[in-house]
Amino acid sequence: MKVQEVKITKDVIDVTLSSIDDMDLLELTLEDLMNIVVVSASKVKQSQSEAPNIINAFSNDLLNTYDWLHPQDIFVSQPGFFQSQDYDRSTMGFRGMFEGWNNNHLVMLVDGIPFNDNLYGTAYTWDNTPLNFTKSVEVIRGPGGALYGTNAMNGVVTLNTMNASDLNGIGSLRLRGGTNNYGYIDLITGTEKERYGMVLAFSHNQTDGNEYDSYDASGRMDEGGNLLKLKTMDSRKNSYFFSKIYGKGVLEGLTFHYHEQHWDFETGHGWLFVLPDRPETMKENRRIFALRYAPEKEGNDLSFDITSRYQIHNIDWNMRFYNDGALENYYPYGVSEYLKTNAQDLFVRAQASYKLGDHNFLAGLENTTFFYNGDKAHYSNIDMNLWTDPDSTTVHIPLNPWLEYVKNKPVMNIAGYAQYLSPKFFDRVQLTLSGRYDKMFFDYVDLLGSGKTKSKSFEMFTPRAAVVVSLMEKLTLKAIVGQAFRTPTPTEMFGYNTYTLASNLAELKPEIATNVDFGLIWDPSTNYGFRANAFWLNFENQIAYSVANANLSTNIYTLQTAGFELESRFSFAQFSGFANFTMAKRMDETISDSTITASPSDITWAPATTFNVGLNYNIQKFSASLLGRYHGKMARRQSDIYDGMSVFRPEKEVDGWFIADLKASYSVTKEVELGISVKNLLGTERYFIKNNAYPFDYRLGGRQISAELVIRL
Repeated sequence: MKVQEVKITKDVIDVTLSSIDDMDLLELTLEDLMNIVVVSASKVKQSQSEAPNIINAFSNDLLNTYDWLHPQDIFVSQPGFFQSQDYDRSTMGFRGMFEGWNNNHLVMLVDGIPFNDNLYGTAYTWDNTPLNFTKSVEVIRGPGGALYGTNAMNGVVTLNTMNASDLNGIGSLRLRGGTNNYGYIDLITGTEKERYGMVLAFSHNQTDGNEYDSYDASGRMDEGGNLLKLKTMDSRKNSYFFSKIYGKGVLEGLTFHYHEQHWDFETGHGWLFVLPDRPETMKENRRIFALRYAPEKEGNDLSFDITSRYQIHNIDWNMRFYNDGALENYYPYGVSEYLKTNAQDLFVRAQASYKLGDHNFLAGLENTTFFYNGDKAHYSNIDMNLWTDPDSTTVHIPLNPWLEYVKNKPVMNIAGYAQYLSPKFFDRVQLTLSGRYDKMFFDYVDLLGSGKTKSKSFEMFTPRAAVVVSLMEKLTLKAIVGQAFRTPTPTEMFGYNTYTLASNLAELKPEIATNVDFGLIWDPSTNYGFRANAFWLNFENQIAYSVANANLSTNIYTLQTAGFELESRFSFAQFSGFANFTMAKRMDETISDSTITASPSDITWAPATTFNVGLNYNIQKFSASLLGRYHGKMARRQSDIYDGMSVFRPEKEVDGWFIADLKASYSVTKEVELGISVKNLLGTERYFIKNNAYPFDYRLGGRQISAELVIRL
């Protein structure tokens, strides 16, 4: 396929996302790829080099090249981010900071609409969110709070979805099967008429997961008095249905989304790190409806964006917390709990931008309202309402509402934000100033005190200032100072009458991240590009489950970290690729949790260094890609170490490791492609650290082989 001539100047980027999707990735120049237009950095279309953030963009072709099926596949290959784990959940750490189960400090946007979960505030980046309907992905490293509010602390990921015209036909079907009972299917189709277009997509994947024999925290022993190893439970199923209807002509800019997301999972080492002695059933789903009207008319200085999104999150959990006879027979029949409930939220946004010559002004108002109206079913074999001594029977005891603090009491968050984007002074220097004010407020029942209704609120102003300097046509410097925050989420504040949550409404403080970045972008030729970034990060009041407070959600520490990120992209002949390196150094910390010992000068619970490399080869009908990832060693804190620990796991640190992933494909015809994918090609044995004093670390999966058939219609 021949590529249309692309003209790129310093001030005008003629490459757009829509034009790139019709081109062969390897026939594009590197300069074209690195100047894919992005919107999430400033809500204004800009090249990556001019955007007032540290940002990368990825076309759909690049996702397929490296076999990136879910957002997390992209993150783990980018500088600054690293994969981690807590409980059953795969998490994303950032710049030398461990990431817990309860929130990943990212905002996910789908066509500019916030899609984070309403109970945990989490961006679902793992295998329950596919990329099969995605045209391009934008990843911001660092805070985005000045435009996007709560959760945008470590970054923002934007999924820009396909239109029917991007399909190069009526659609495609992908089938996969492999070891470990892995199965994957996705399909997408669409059509366009004179006044509208429609896209439909479906994805399903399932696997036995990473099941292996491991110690847990139950203290169960064999007849010889040795701790038992039991099999972790990790089977997963995920389904996602996506539909989009968009207007054309006089209806241009009008879009309706419907997303139906289901996931079933097991709890790995268990909710309380006690491997369950009975089967569990864990099911969740989300239904999301979104309507947006954001017309773009050539030559108009004034534009606007009206958006609404309604989300329903349903939970159906049958849980096993403790085994029979647990805690020296304090629980003779163990502890089980069943919960069937849901929560809703409604998001609305009104935004306008105005161009006055070369000056660009943007302002917006947002409101998010969270609703919880009680449970459909909630019971246990012990009394979790009064927490009296457990009964010796196995009757089911009805439990009061899961989020009783705010039953039938809405939680409101209102926000206003503004941004100024300057012209290029002296044809070289561009300034961006942004700021956002958020206020969360709600009434709640004082369950631990008077029983009366009280009020509580959190408020925060988050600024950003960025200067982008074009020293010459191929060399750009960036200086960015920004903040972001995260208000405590409903599950961190309002859980009651349950073993699933230990909420802390009275004491929790918002998390605050202050970030300083100095970046350099150098593109000396069309075959090579280089980026460097130095950062300083102050992360205050991180919320996690605290051992000191019976697993209560607690502000455990404040960390100061500095470091640098290097990355390059290259292409020559039939080869293309990338490489990146991150190093982080702990500068200081303040510990708030009495069970955690300070380590003010060392990175703990996270790797201080990571390295990623990707190489792709393409010739005629054959293509192959190789990905390599180095995940540095992870040091423990002194409070993690106990006498005799070395019998079960390494005492001081978890070793670093390197893995390689391979994908190869062959186009039998224009419509049919066959492929093979091998994850962890070398069969590397590797672990993630388990923080605090437990007898196990998390062992990661071994080699995974799968075959693929792609049919394009």
